[in-house]
Amino acid sequence: MRQNAVKQPEEEGAMTLMQERRAIEEKLAKIQRLHDAMSHNFPDGVICVLDREMRNVLIDGKNLDEIDLTALGMAGENSENQNLLFTAETLTQLRKSFRGESSSFELKIKNNVYHVTSVPLPDAKNAINEILCVMQNVTERKLMEEGLIKALEKEKELGELKSRFVTMASHEFRTPLTTILSSTFLLENYAGQNFEKEKVVHTNRIRRAVNNLTLILNEFLSLEKLEQNKVQVVRSDVNIQEYIQDTLSEMEVVKRDKQVIEYHHPGDLSIARLDHHLLWSIVTNLISNSLKYSKVGDKVEITSELDTNSLKLTVKDNGIGIPSDEQQFIFGRFYRARNAGNFEGTGLGLHIIQKYIHLLKGTITFESQLDEGTVFTVILPVGANEPAETEMKSRL
Repeated sequence: MRQNAVKQPEEEGAMTLMQERRAIEEKLAKIQRLHDAMSHNFPDGVICVLDREMRNVLIDGKNLDEIDLTALGMAGENSENQNLLFTAETLTQLRKSFRGESSSFELKIKNNVYHVTSVPLPDAKNAINEILCVMQNVTERKLMEEGLIKALEKEKELGELKSRFVTMASHEFRTPLTTILSSTFLLENYAGQNFEKEKVVHTNRIRRAVNNLTLILNEFLSLEKLEQNKVQVVRSDVNIQEYIQDTLSEMEVVKRDKQVIEYHHPGDLSIARLDHHLLWSIVTNLISNSLKYSKVGDKVEITSELDTNSLKLTVKDNGIGIPSDEQQFIFGRFYRARNAGNFEGTGLGLHIIQKYIHLLKGTITFESQLDEGTVFTVILPVGANEPAETEMKSRL
């Protein structure tokens, strides 16, 4: 009886140990399953544990199949201990974690961007023989950031554009307004014998000043519409010869003393299908520039040539010309060559008409020589299916 009494506690103790062991094994198995599930389902990236030889102790994650391992410098068999042959720069970043530091950097793999974070994994003795490396796919976030940055830059650019225009316009408005006021005052108070002659002189001055103000306002409104993609091309039949002659009549007031405009339209064709408004802006801007930058008594020559496919418009002057080192910039917003500083202008005209010519699927080229003049040539297709192309080219 005594022996049975002794065996019973021993058996019960063994049973308890087995139960505890089984519970521990089940707990470890549960932890292992949870660990495997966490690593395998790591979202939008890869998670891995690396030893000091940069070998995989563990590597898993939803993006494991999407990452180009070769691009990361990985080689060898696809096994648990696959060697990691990272680039020297990447290895330098990862090895910081073996010194107890956290490291964070970005890798670009194919068309994706991954944010890499590595942290030390100290063991029970606080020795760091392994590190945790997490690669998170941040491509979508980067694209959103780039989009926001571009939007902010665009907003900043538009703000600067408006600020520059206000500054420029306040200066450009002052001169014609002063001219209008002074000429009006003189007309009201003049009582000389040559009143009719003086009346014509000051009336023309007022007209030129009003024309300048209108041009500035039109340029600003046109630029704003272009920036907002609100300019629509509306084609209709235009009698080119009559249209340009009418435009030249409107521009008589812009001419300086004894300046001459010669217009030629060779050939019998006159009707072209173009946008009236855009064509008017192109013609008036080029002619205004030629008159403005030409001397008193100079001649401006205009030629329009029309065939079944295109309209070729040429505007030639003998004015101040464009410095050769600045010719590549003349279509820029607010750009004015250094020799144009003493002339009125916003620096927007050529920029705007270049945009209009692009909308009409045409080309603009020029030849210019300093102090000898400039020739602008515009070619606009009159067919409906011409390819879009805007060309900026200069030759001496």
